[in-house]
Amino acid sequence: MPDRYMVITAVGPDRPGLIAEISSVISEFGCNIEDMDQVVMKGIFILSMLIKLAPALDLNTFRKKLEYLCHELGLEVSFYYAGGR
Repeated sequence: MPDRYMVITAVGPDRPGLIAEISSVISEFGCNIEDMDQVVMKGIFILSMLIKLAPALDLNTFRKKLEYLCHELGLEVSFYYAGGR
């Protein structure tokens, strides 16, 4: 089975601990952060992550949990499924 990847972007008001909270969900589902970039511009947090998805991942449940978390954190989140490489 080829590796599967997803790009996750999150944007919203900056505050301490955002990356830790998002990363904890990614880890909980057995996924790995392959690459990431984060910047704060005038108090706006912008995060992009390339995630290697776990082989048996329930993609729908994973997305819903991240969407819920980001909503609670005041972030807009989007996903781009990158398939295998």
